[in-house]
Amino acid sequence: MTEKTYLYGKNPLKEAILAHKRGASFAIEKLFITKQTENDAEISSLIQTNKLDYDVVTRDEIENFVGRDTVHQGICALLNEKVLYTTLDEVLAKAKNKSTNSLFVLLDELKDPHNVGAIIRSSVAFGADAILMPEHNQTQITGTVIKTSAGMNFSIPIVRIGNINTVLEKLKQNTFWTYGLTGDGDTNLNDVKFDTNTVIVIGSEGEGIRTKTLELCDFKLSIKIDNKCESLNASNATAVALYEWSKQNN
Repeated sequence: MTEKTYLYGKNPLKEAILAHKRGASFAIEKLFITKQTENDAEISSLIQTNKLDYDVVTRDEIENFVGRDTVHQGICALLNEKVLYTTLDEVLAKAKNKSTNSLFVLLDELKDPHNVGAIIRSSVAFGADAILMPEHNQTQITGTVIKTSAGMNFSIPIVRIGNINTVLEKLKQNTFWTYGLTGDGDTNLNDVKFDTNTVIVIGSEGEGIRTKTLELCDFKLSIKIDNKCESLNASNATAVALYEWSKQNN
């Protein structure tokens, strides 16, 4: 049985609504709020303005959905899984119709939901066109990911893929150059000219990009940092790389 996905907190709810207003399918299947939250002027206005149906529940009931350690602000929503994700063919079709270069960010089995959420947020901030993530051995879109991304997952296509190496081959056949971000890469990020469709591959927190996947990358990118610092974590390194791409393409 597929685990249900809930968002929690005011800002993720707002972002789901804003994304819908911009033309995305509405991701919320069922909204739950506490009595106290129902009397919150901001939430009340949001619900009335957008004609949202909701159930009033107890705080304990919300925490049964999203956990007791979450900062849920008395609000959570069950999400429609079909709306959370799109297909590789869809994002490739959009890339073909663009007059400018496209950027995909491919996650290679990241486990930390805070890293995944931060990468999604940076991807939206710097103009990426899609996030690609494997269906297995990878943190999917969860309440924590949504919260950490500040709801930005609703503003970028998220693609669940099968075999990463097969997908990389398909992307290369569709005019994408592939860049693996790795600490010991032989190409410095500052020396790269991002002048075509781009895929930036991000490895897992502990292992990095897997060997076969890294071999498929056209370039192995490294980021020059002060020698007093051993490395950047996955989300920080991604943000630096995306910023460099953005400088050249936006």
